[in-house]
Amino acid sequence: MENLKMSTERLFLRSPNIHVAFRTVVSGSVTPESLGRAMDKVFLKHPLLNCSIRADENHEAWFVPSKSKAQIDWLPKGSDWKSWHKASDNIPFDFANGPLARMCAIDQGDKTEIVTLTHHVIGDGIGCLNLAKDILLALDERLDPSPQVPPVNNKFREGQNLGLLSKLAANKLNSQWSKCRRSFSEDEYRSFFESYRKAHVPEINIFSIDEPDLSKLVAVSKANGLTVNELMTAAFASAMSELKRFKQKSLKIGIAASTRNELISDPKECMGNYVTGIAFDFACDPKTGFQETCKNLAKVARIKLQDLKTKHLIVNFLSAFDTDLVESIMFATYGGYDLPVSRKIGELIQEGDSSSRLGMSNLGRHQLSFKSFDLLDMQFIGPAFPANLLSVSVITVNSKLSACLSWNGSEISKDEIEKIQARAIELMLG
Repeated sequence: MENLKMSTERLFLRSPNIHVAFRTVVSGSVTPESLGRAMDKVFLKHPLLNCSIRADENHEAWFVPSKSKAQIDWLPKGSDWKSWHKASDNIPFDFANGPLARMCAIDQGDKTEIVTLTHHVIGDGIGCLNLAKDILLALDERLDPSPQVPPVNNKFREGQNLGLLSKLAANKLNSQWSKCRRSFSEDEYRSFFESYRKAHVPEINIFSIDEPDLSKLVAVSKANGLTVNELMTAAFASAMSELKRFKQKSLKIGIAASTRNELISDPKECMGNYVTGIAFDFACDPKTGFQETCKNLAKVARIKLQDLKTKHLIVNFLSAFDTDLVESIMFATYGGYDLPVSRKIGELIQEGDSSSRLGMSNLGRHQLSFKSFDLLDMQFIGPAFPANLLSVSVITVNSKLSACLSWNGSEISKDEIEKIQARAIELMLG
């Protein structure tokens, strides 16, 4: 079907915490039959939902059709979707056989909940949002099932070239890797995944901002010349900095950024992984006040996001390495494997130390309406990325902002998270 051309996909492939979920809630009762018919159309449009991953003799990874289709777990009325999510999230995907997606549905009588959970390698945040919207469009009998296959050419229109020093560093590391090269089996990945999950218990908490507070949040952002994401990032950074463990320390800020609009080939509304990110150190000075913190953070973030060479640096840098070397980075960084070359690259791309890192991913605002039902809620549940102490995933649909906080329970307590959340909301709403 499709060669995994971008080396960042090989990095995401072996991460121990990289599943992306969406929860949608619609009015009324959706039957297994109607959802089954809808999913038949969705599967046609998004063939990546039913794929597995195979490596060829040159160590290139390919998407190939899986032996079975993604199944829908119908849970009894009154079931808690979070319990299903937690259990499903703790099961590693079977890359060799597939599929790389799971679903559940709960008919609660007056409403129906639909939850999708996919591996990041087949869907970034926008890709999984496309999937969630298309399930609803198919239920509304308005989906065009024409296949949307990710384009083969994943190159950028601009910002392609690495600097001389980066090229020399990549060549040196590739040479070192050639002397100690190794590949990892599926059994090794499963063992790595399970041991990491036991030591780093993933937790989530979701909060929402409805009207009139949402309009207030937007107004505060505009009044200060900020985007909503800049305001939210500054609020969470400030709230984290007020905790005793962070005082007088700089935080590491990571902001996810889509590259879909910058590729030579347009991914359109398909799934696939087209995300990069920027990262920077940031110190919140309580003496300057929150407004000044917002302005300082926005200034740094905009410089990095608007410079395409900087924005695409990690993608281009990883693309310069042997694919097996990229795939080994997570094993070396989070699994304790003795691979100095791999661990060095992990350090260069800021994997590893998550003691003070905040990650933000905001999918923006979307107006969605349907003829056959009302959309009551939509939530974006991002993973607790290993590099982040706290990851915040945000989406705004119609008149409701929903944010999911994901974190490793072994590194920060729920009480601390609740304090950060409460303080961030207080700062955002002025």
